[in-house]
Amino acid sequence: MNTEIDRIIAFSRRPWMRRQRVPTFLFVDLVGFTALTDAQGDEVAAVTARRFRRTMRSLSRRHGAWQVKSMGDGVMIWSPDPDKAIALATETVRDVGTRDDLLPVRVGVHTGSAVMDGMDWFGSAVNVAARLADEAEPNQALISGSTLSEAMRALSRPPKVRRELVLRGIESPIVAWRLT
Repeated sequence: MNTEIDRIIAFSRRPWMRRQRVPTFLFVDLVGFTALTDAQGDEVAAVTARRFRRTMRSLSRRHGAWQVKSMGDGVMIWSPDPDKAIALATETVRDVGTRDDLLPVRVGVHTGSAVMDGMDWFGSAVNVAARLADEAEPNQALISGSTLSEAMRALSRPPKVRRELVLRGIESPIVAWRLT
């Protein structure tokens, strides 16, 4: 396996991935990327985005997750395990969002229905995770109630700040818990 595509295909064929019934998704976005681009130029912004994507890819793998794709200054990550997804979100806020060579981050995490089509994921869980990231403050992760209930037994200190959010394009309010 010489290419990233070969690794993705091999990863998607793992038996435990096919058995995964309820996937967990994370969206991670750099805060202030547009302002950085405007103030320091396209080259600096491109280097920052590349460094961020590389950092998140490595961090995702350490947590047993997979970076599905990047979209400029954001990444979409799939995790087969909500416990590990919350650990990844926590480490992202704590370690990535506070680095001097990057920018603060916003993270959204949701467990729910989605389908894999080719190398990408589509569905409600993907949309909710993205909208939660949009709602998060700088260096904050918003974890959906469904993710938290799936992972509750693995958390040593469950989050205490609960929010009920009406998310753009999502019919019902979503209960989310704040990690900072």
